[in-house]
Amino acid sequence: MLFNPERGEHFDIADEIFKFQEQKESNLNAEILSARYTFLAANMEVNNLSLVGEDNRSLYKHFIDEFEIRDYRVDENGKIVLLDIIVQKDDYRAKLDWVATFSTYLYLAYEFYKPILFTHNFSFIQRACDVLDIVLPPIPHTNDHRQYLYYYFDLCETFNAFQKENNLTDAEFCACLYDFSSMYLDTKKDDTELTAPTNIWLTGASKADIKYIEETGINESVWACNERTRRGDIVILYALAPHSCIHSIWRANSGGQFNPFDFYHCRTTVRDGVIIPPISNKELKVHPYFSQLPIVRRNMQGVNGIELSAQDYIELLKIIESKGFDTGKLPQLYIPTDYNTPEVHVEKDVEEKILIPLLEKLGYTSEDYTRQLSQKAGRGLKAIPDFVFFPHGEKHFHTAPFVIEAKRDMRSARELDAAFEQALSYSRMLQNSIMGICDKERLILYSVENGVADRSNPIFENHWAVIYTDVSIFQKLKKLIGRDIICKL
Repeated sequence: MLFNPERGEHFDIADEIFKFQEQKESNLNAEILSARYTFLAANMEVNNLSLVGEDNRSLYKHFIDEFEIRDYRVDENGKIVLLDIIVQKDDYRAKLDWVATFSTYLYLAYEFYKPILFTHNFSFIQRACDVLDIVLPPIPHTNDHRQYLYYYFDLCETFNAFQKENNLTDAEFCACLYDFSSMYLDTKKDDTELTAPTNIWLTGASKADIKYIEETGINESVWACNERTRRGDIVILYALAPHSCIHSIWRANSGGQFNPFDFYHCRTTVRDGVIIPPISNKELKVHPYFSQLPIVRRNMQGVNGIELSAQDYIELLKIIESKGFDTGKLPQLYIPTDYNTPEVHVEKDVEEKILIPLLEKLGYTSEDYTRQLSQKAGRGLKAIPDFVFFPHGEKHFHTAPFVIEAKRDMRSARELDAAFEQALSYSRMLQNSIMGICDKERLILYSVENGVADRSNPIFENHWAVIYTDVSIFQKLKKLIGRDIICKL
């Protein structure tokens, strides 16, 4: 079994694990990960860093604070000699980029730790845990990179509890997390249409990234983004030095996904990239409109996740068109003209001013759903879903085909994840086949099968302005959660 630490030389097993990662995620490089593993092992040996002892948490924190990475050579006597520093002891942000390496090292060397693979795509682990019904500890709300490194220990505690409860070996647990769950997730294809874009974002790409795009013709990738990125948004790719130009325009295929173990904490998957005639930084700096934008005046420094306005995008399209490019090939911004956005100050405003009027348009009356339905959960604790449709059963442990959880705001990736996990817990309790979450901006629906919902592939997602003004979108929604549909489930 791939993850069995007892079957041979740890360096060889690590190489195989890194090759497995590369097969699953094309943006990972197994050779780089293997090289890092040897660097880490050499530094651990010379510095005599050990995590053997009774207090795992204290030992782990000491390891995080003390380890550094230096270049090394082996002298004529076979002794390791450390050279220049690659990663400083106090550079916790740089250490985040080594999580896949050091977690694999710790897994192979000690019983408690588990490998964290696909560190550029933490949503994979989140989705895998959804399949296995593992409730992850909440990601810290902090700007302290050391706390995200400490969060790895919390994950290991959670994984070990699941492993013990299900009487699994270390290798069997890893196989469940990275193989069994992925086989289920691979069958879940994203066949939903992209929602009309309402936001525009800038992000940057390196010389190597641009070369890869142009040589392979790849039309789907993962980029750093703003946490408020929403599926369907427009993502403008700026090629960094030496290109220094706007290179292509993409669509976000997922919302911003917060990743505690990434140098860039938030990324989004993008698709449908269109390479445009390059618009250089020099052009932008002398353009009568763009020369006034703060990001241009900063010489495009800190470009990742910068939001552009609708007018910014319109002006950009004018430049592209002036270069002889057909802008009809590019995504167009949706600007609703006949929807008055209600004022929302608290969560109840979302329910009263936006959601309930929509439910009425979908054929529901107040008798069809129960608000704030109290449910027993665990030892006397109560779970209270916001909207439960057609509940059945005794006073507690109802079943219901559909539940919606309303929030005031889910703009950040972490707020969205928390809302999803809360709704999924209600859905499992009520044995739903469909669940929804919403806030002041949009409604998202998920299919639920045997208590599992794929957070990255909703069956419907759109902004209220579109739902209320686009007849075709409303009809699509009605076919999913119209009263006549839900009451028959």
